[in-house]
Parts: sequence; structure tokens; C-alpha cells
Amino acid sequence: MSRWLIGWVAGIILLFPATVFSAGEHQRRFSVEIALLAGDSRLFLEDGLSAEKRQWIEGRIISSKNVLPLLARYYLQESGYEDPGILVQAEALSGYPVGSDTLQRAIKEMSERFPIQFAVDLNKPLDSSSKRQVKSDYEEMCLGCHITTAQERSVVIGEFGTFARSMTDDEWLARLLGGLRGDSYTALENPFTDTEIARFFRYVRDELP
Repeated sequence: MSRWLIGWVAGIILLFPATVFSAGEHQRRFSVEIALLAGDSRLFLEDGLSAEKRQWIEGRIISSKNVLPLLARYYLQESGYEDPGILVQAEALSGYPVGSDTLQRAIKEMSERFPIQFAVDLNKPLDSSSKRQVKSDYEEMCLGCHITTAQERSVVIGEFGTFARSMTDDEWLARLLGGLRGDSYTALENPFTDTEIARFFRYVRDELP
């Protein structure tokens, strides 16, 4: 395992210590990572990607495949389930080549088995007050990294609004949850409630050009 990957996994452990999660939160983090892996696998197969961008997406896919067994263990500990098949299934992902049909099928099965648990209605339109607040939060906390003129190594592929509307609601929710929770580079833990996340979801999907 490379030094970069070890550091990435260590960052995940530090960001998600077992003592700070509410009931069911580990399952949601597990489900989010599965959805992110599915989305990145979809992006990897798109035509017209530059070599640099394809390499970047491939690195994220490999990282997800390696961190999912850790998240599966947290989920099993949290839930009290005794189902070694979940861990076996997560560990098997590392053996499936990036871009392969085998990986696509395995991730599709896992995403259907472990959908993201999110109780807030994502289809509720924003009122004027909520729109002003989320616009302010977006400009203050997001634009520093998520610039609309995305460069090759940006987290965003293309303009933010267009990128959000290019995927299913489940995948976009996963990307929003995963981004807000931060990673080993940002070390940013999610400061928002589910209601606030739902507002970000609608704002980015509906209001951005």
C-alpha cells in the first residue's frame, strides 16, 4: 500500500471516529462511499476524458475500493450485525479492475442493498429565506474549491450546476454528503444538519447555471 493511500485511510479514520457517530451514521457513510464509487466508475467510462482527468478518477476509485472494508467494519460494529458476507463483498472490490464489468455489477448490487439513509425530503423547493441563506453559505464555504471554471484537478468536472444535473439524485446526494464531510485534504467535518444539506442539494441542482 502506497504512503499516499495509507495517509488517506488514516485521514478517514481521524475524520470518522466511532465515538462521534449517531445511530445509523456508519451505515450512511458506508452507503455514501458505495454511491461515490459507482459514480466515479461511471465517469471513468465516459468518452472524451483527458489522460490526466482519467488518471485522477482512477485514483479516487482505487481509494474508495480500499477504504470500503474499513467503513464496512465500522458499520458492522455499529449495527451489531453478524454478517461476514458484507465485509467479504467489500474486500473483494480491490480485486476487480477499474472500469471492468465485474466492478460495475458488484457496486450496483451493493448500492441497491445499502441505499443512503436520508429522512429529509430532497424535493422540497426553497423558500426565499432559505435560498438567501444557502446562497450565502455556498459562496462563503464552497466556491474556494468548487470554482465554476473547473480545472483538470478540480473536484468538479465541468460547471457545478451542469455537473449536478448530469447524475441521479442518489449519486448527487452522495457527492454532496461526501464533499461536505471533507476528506484527508480538507479535514473538514460536516457542519450542517440534514435539513441544511437538503437545501444545498436543491440550490446547486436548481439555482446554479
